Amino acid sequence: MRLPKDDLRELTLFSDTSRSELALIAQQLTRIDLPAGKELMHEGANGDEFMIILEGKAEVSQGGKMIATIGRGDLVGEMALLHENGRGKRNASVTAVTDMIFYVGTPTEFRQILNVAPSVVEKVQRTVASRTLEAA
Repeated sequence: MRLPKDDLRELTLFSDTSRSELALIAQQLTRIDLPAGKELMHEGANGDEFMIILEGKAEVSQGGKMIATIGRGDLVGEMALLHENGRGKRNASVTAVTDMIFYVGTPTEFRQILNVAPSVVEKVQRTVASRTLEAA
């Protein structure tokens, strides 16, 4: 059986983390399997978790219009958690196009990951910056 840290090690988001950082990160996450057609998050809802896609594809939509397709290694839900109170509103909906496997964490777990892994902070900042530019 594969361990979460083995799954995570293969993702770009965690490619620069040390073994000890990765072990701590893996403790913060819960693995979820989701069938195709299910919604991962809904635009306008309170953001109370983030997700890292391990397998599968999902569509991102804003205002009912599809704006992106995401998959393995992509991070979703982080923008709401970076809000000043740590629980902003979702700026998009995300729906599974295929069966999916992903890891999910709470706002507290998200902050703990950022505290133990500086390389992850840098990658999250780049992701947020590129999404902010795309939305402009």
